[in-house]
Amino acid sequence: MLAMSDAQFNQVDVSSWRVRDEEPAGDDEKVWLTAPDGPDWLFKPVTEHERLGFVQGEDWSEKVSSELAALLGVPCAKVELAVRRGREGSISLDLTPPGWQLQPGSVLLAGTAGDYIPGDRARRGHSLVNIERALEGFDPPPGATVPDGFSAFDVFAGFLVLDAWIANRDRHDENWAVLLPPPPDESKPGRLAGSYDHATSLGFNLQDAERDRRLQGGTVEAWAKRGDAYRFEWPRGRKQDVPTLVDFAATATSMRPPAVRSYWVSRLAAIEGQAVADLVARVPGMSQLACRFVLELTSINRERLLNVLA
Repeated sequence: MLAMSDAQFNQVDVSSWRVRDEEPAGDDEKVWLTAPDGPDWLFKPVTEHERLGFVQGEDWSEKVSSELAALLGVPCAKVELAVRRGREGSISLDLTPPGWQLQPGSVLLAGTAGDYIPGDRARRGHSLVNIERALEGFDPPPGATVPDGFSAFDVFAGFLVLDAWIANRDRHDENWAVLLPPPPDESKPGRLAGSYDHATSLGFNLQDAERDRRLQGGTVEAWAKRGDAYRFEWPRGRKQDVPTLVDFAATATSMRPPAVRSYWVSRLAAIEGQAVADLVARVPGMSQLACRFVLELTSINRERLLNVLA
């Protein structure tokens, strides 16, 4: 199924781009850069484990996840592979339209959910019920190609379908946001921001020996089923009760009209394995084992989702 592509994704050298400012959110070294033609992009370097001689795949994971989001129809930040002063990574285009304000979910929930506790270990208040309520009155992201009448939460449910497909466990309250219009348009509806920050997906931090062992031993599915929605409120405050990403996506879609679930099911069902294979084959420097693992993982999760959502 894997085939080399003549149209590999480009790696953009951003070494000369002007630094706008540092990114305060998250634990990794990130920096906002302004491209020569004007737009701002967030550069995120890969993690290097010098002692182990191992480099994680946050760059290709971020890029591949954004392309898979496009296949699924989930509005997502534009991502490119990048290198800055010899350090490889990725760049994500700023989702904030000129004059608008991007407000993370943590801020929105703090003003709308009485049981939300920022930074709580058990994620209290970061729940689907509170998110659905907080997003009332918000429109889908700018440029979203979803059916007419879709609400912001209908699209957010699609975010969770994407997360389950790509094994993204990192949808915490800073990893989704809304966009607030500028003056004098404050009375106009705000919008859900497109999905972003998918670097910790697709088994990005596995070494090839581990990928090979799981592929050879048929244990990729067992690995996939360990993916849970621990970044959201823990039922009864216990980690062992946290649902899988697949079950969590099913719960989110079940909260909406049947047409919403049908839409995301139809989008996912239409994506063939060859489309994913063609995509990963375009990533320069991605190992064959990483490609094979991503294909196996996304195939397994796709079937798990379709079985639960059907």
